[in-house]
Amino acid sequence: MGVQRNVKKTSTPLLSGIGLLAILPTLLVSPHARADAEDPLNLIAGVSVVHDDNLFRKPSGSEKSDVITVSTVGLKYYKPYSLQRFELEADLQDHRYNTFDYNNFTALNYAAAWRWSLTPYLHGNLTSDRKESLNSFSDSPDSGTRNLRTDENQRFDGVLDVSGSWRILGGVAQSTRTNQASTPELGTRLNTAEGGLRYDFPSGSSFSYIARKGQGKYFNQSQSISSTFSDNRFDQIENEVRMIWPITAKTTIDARAAHISRTHDHASELDYAGNVGNINVNWAVTEKTSLNASLGRELSSYQSENSNVVSTDRFSIGPLWQITEKTALRGRYDYAQRDYRGSVSDRVDHLRTAMIALEWKALRTLTVSASLQDERRNSNVPGQDFKSMQAGIAAQLAF
Repeated sequence: MGVQRNVKKTSTPLLSGIGLLAILPTLLVSPHARADAEDPLNLIAGVSVVHDDNLFRKPSGSEKSDVITVSTVGLKYYKPYSLQRFELEADLQDHRYNTFDYNNFTALNYAAAWRWSLTPYLHGNLTSDRKESLNSFSDSPDSGTRNLRTDENQRFDGVLDVSGSWRILGGVAQSTRTNQASTPELGTRLNTAEGGLRYDFPSGSSFSYIARKGQGKYFNQSQSISSTFSDNRFDQIENEVRMIWPITAKTTIDARAAHISRTHDHASELDYAGNVGNINVNWAVTEKTSLNASLGRELSSYQSENSNVVSTDRFSIGPLWQITEKTALRGRYDYAQRDYRGSVSDRVDHLRTAMIALEWKALRTLTVSASLQDERRNSNVPGQDFKSMQAGIAAQLAF
């Protein structure tokens, strides 16, 4: 498909960034515009503007820039009823691209949960969430086509407290990813059932084991993959151990290790198996500074002509400095190495992202922030290197 030419914008944003900023003063002086942590219902309105100097993640000399405005309205609801607790976060996001406006879209996102409890010894969660976003242009073969991704998850789980510190775990879940257009990271629907045990120590530490078995299917198969196999179903088995360890009052480690295996009845060349996991460290250095760090490995399907699966090793670190009661400075650095596996693939990518953001709570109801982000990729495949600089400002009102 050829690249669409820029067209003059004729559509009107659902929520104009300028219009939203115009109503902020009215909301701020309203006697009801007060965000309170104890209120069960809070309303959110916000706008962000980001300049991206390489929107389509192209090599040097082929960059195209754009300004993206995102306007948001939403709500948060948290309410306990006896042993039950209900939670809802929902928002409507309007994404507008100043130049390449065929990428415009409006997304409805939400996360809902019922923290149920029949007795203090039998409890669990019923959750559902949905998130819509634009697929990354770094892996898109055609920058002239909008390609939206929608992730939806539903889950029911339970915990039965038995014999002091022992817990029996169980649950069922469905996760669905759909893409508007074909992409190497195919859309999937995966249904899983799980069961396991957890031991909670008096110190606050816990150790658990969970076994998961799932069945899934692919969506949005490319033509080359469709011709490879007609049965798009697969089976997935995962065995996981997890440890949560509060080393001190200020430092906590959350570690997970698992072995995952995906098999296809009629396309064994698409099978993969391996070890995955992550370790996260959260450290409250002082009253005003904190640090979180993460190290992990992932395996996922990546169906291209030259590869079937991609393994990703990640490292990230994020410091926070609460300069004053109203001002905070955040930073984050992410590094990832992606190895593309297949019969003829030897591609290896190195991705680096550095971000710094300054947040200011201007009023009780209003938070303003500014950020700067540098993103780079180096690959052993010619034409896959890129670098992108993004600068943005944002304002959020909660009442």
